[in-house]
Amino acid sequence: MTFIVSTAALMVLIYLGAGWLGVPESHRIQVALWGGGILGVLGAIGQMLGKPAKTSNPEKKAPLAKTPAIPQGRYTGGFAEDALTPTEGGRANMYCRLVIGYADAKGAITSRIIDVLSYTVAATPDGEVVAYQLDAYCEMRKDERLFRADRIVECHLAETDAADTEVKDLLATLREAPATTICDDQRAILHPVTMQDLVIEYMFRTPNYRRVTIQPTAFGYTERSRGNLREKTLLFIDGIAEGKMKPQRFKIDRIKAAWRIGVDEAEPSIAALFLQG
Repeated sequence: MTFIVSTAALMVLIYLGAGWLGVPESHRIQVALWGGGILGVLGAIGQMLGKPAKTSNPEKKAPLAKTPAIPQGRYTGGFAEDALTPTEGGRANMYCRLVIGYADAKGAITSRIIDVLSYTVAATPDGEVVAYQLDAYCEMRKDERLFRADRIVECHLAETDAADTEVKDLLATLREAPATTICDDQRAILHPVTMQDLVIEYMFRTPNYRRVTIQPTAFGYTERSRGNLREKTLLFIDGIAEGKMKPQRFKIDRIKAAWRIGVDEAEPSIAALFLQG
């Protein structure tokens, strides 16, 4: 409609202008028709070319990317977050080294190597008791962190000779993990042991050593990462000395030498005897 009105107006102006220029009456109508039509078409084309491209909704913002759903609850009976009720139980002073796939609050999953030092438990709506929060040293963060068990999407035992390292029951794995104790301000992993008696040369009082036969019952050691290597250090041996009823703790830095019963030569490495046996 706008195009027709503007074209008609152009024709009238051209008709009047042609009369002022002295164009004969017989040609003025023809000039007005052709001139107004051509100018109207050109004006319409120019207007179309000058218009910005239309958008379906120029003010509508692009939708935000959806946060991926966290595959929670694999190790907590299929339940997560508010569905879990913290309850009595759990364990402290323990050690369990795991490789986990962990989902954060935004759904990003990272692979972590963690040393679990303690954990709490929770009850599911079905009454099942499951692992809840894990207090662990994180190799990636180089610090202690709390990990929610319902956000663990994958779990394996770290550094084991077992053919199948996958953890199928997280709570059972944590319950079976070795205990820890403090020795000379260091956290030592306790490992029960059954082996033949040893004769050790031990410094009971500085600076004198005395030979004593012991029945080892456990040993304590530390584990630390040194670059790509995992270093174990023997700290002590728990054992029952000959003539005694209760176990005693024999620190490695006070043992001068050790012999197996019936072997004349001393062990070349006490640490290797326990840590590699």
